[in-house]
Amino acid sequence: MAEALKGELAGRRDLVGQRPQSRGRRSSWSTLAHLPKHLQTAIISYRRQADQSGDLDPAIRQFLDRIGEKETSDSIMAKLVAFDRGQVELKAGTILSREWNGITYRAIVVDDGFLWDGTRYDSLSAIAFAITGTRWSGPRFFGLRDSTVAGEDEP
Repeated sequence: MAEALKGELAGRRDLVGQRPQSRGRRSSWSTLAHLPKHLQTAIISYRRQADQSGDLDPAIRQFLDRIGEKETSDSIMAKLVAFDRGQVELKAGTILSREWNGITYRAIVVDDGFLWDGTRYDSLSAIAFAITGTRWSGPRFFGLRDSTVAGEDEP
């Protein structure tokens, strides 16, 4: 796969005009020429993956189209965080991990709640309380939600 990408990057110098993309989109190879190799590789890799496995979900594409260039970076981040909050769906068997006071704790998602330390809990918040002795947002404690300050370890 890496060799194919290298060949595609090398071959772009021989291409003139536009390279067809999936779903009718076209992207000029000349627009990639000013970018560093690592970004060119990332863009080509993404396009190949999208061509093979499908592109962004319609809801995500619509969200990105709506925010456009007229938004500030702060308002975009706020909207992305709000959008992401609605997208977290935990499936049975998922293992959530958190290091607290030098000890790694793991909770397992089951159909009717969560398992931690051999006990079933209805919420991640109950597990976070059992671990820390302090009331926490369980999703925040396990990294499923943003923290107010990066690296903050307080409830």
